[in-house]
Amino acid sequence: MKRLTIILLLCLVGCTICLDASGQAQITTRKEKLKDMTTRITKVVVPGDDMMAEAIKESVSMEWTLSPFEFCTSAEFDALKTNPAHYFLLLTEKDGIRSLAFVKGGPEAAQGVDAMLLVTSFPLADAQTPSGREFIVMPAVIHIIQDLAGGLIRSEFKAYAQLSKYNRNLPKLRTKTLHIDREDIASSVGRKVLDELDEDILVEDEEAVNEAFTQAVYNGIISFVVAPAEPVSGAPCYKMLIGTDDHQLYYIQKHKITARKGRGFLAGDLKKIRKVR
Repeated sequence: MKRLTIILLLCLVGCTICLDASGQAQITTRKEKLKDMTTRITKVVVPGDDMMAEAIKESVSMEWTLSPFEFCTSAEFDALKTNPAHYFLLLTEKDGIRSLAFVKGGPEAAQGVDAMLLVTSFPLADAQTPSGREFIVMPAVIHIIQDLAGGLIRSEFKAYAQLSKYNRNLPKLRTKTLHIDREDIASSVGRKVLDELDEDILVEDEEAVNEAFTQAVYNGIISFVVAPAEPVSGAPCYKMLIGTDDHQLYYIQKHKITARKGRGFLAGDLKKIRKVR
């Protein structure tokens, strides 16, 4: 009974109540709002940055099958964003983090991107000093956004799913080889924690980790951390594990940076990963 109550409450969150021509109240749920996702054109907003533009265009062309898509400029986005007949894939910035967001057009867009109906968003890089690894993993980012978005229209309950749902993939790490960039491990992690990692959890330099992804090594997983390059207390830090050959998300956690919790995987993250091995 308690679970049913929670489901009903979730279904009501984000619903729009309006009046039809007869004056009767109608409830538009999130699933209802997104049901046209696969038939509407997704406008992919290409940024001015040449490297980022190329990475997005190449990855979308390779991975995106959810809906028809067209590339557009920022100026074209501004002209089209209030049109509910379009969805948009575009870069956004918040709390010092650049993300790739999938949103739906509509009248509320006149108030800004933050007011638009968000389908999902994926953290990419520090907004000011990106590491460059976002270009490497971009195909997986597009795959994950598309995979999550496609699931939202299957049921009302699933319409509220976000990236955290992929943490259910954590037990699958049992048979995987992990390639963790040593720079993705927080400086507070002690030698004892690292020594307890098994032989198939490889702590490597960035080049080796990137190569594992670009070579799509079989049954591999890489680490990917997104946080401000010069984080201050309270800044967000996203820690992820992404499949090299299937582009799936296996783990994502966020913590706020403090004096004791720096940038990267914390001891608690590594212990959680080790526990399923």
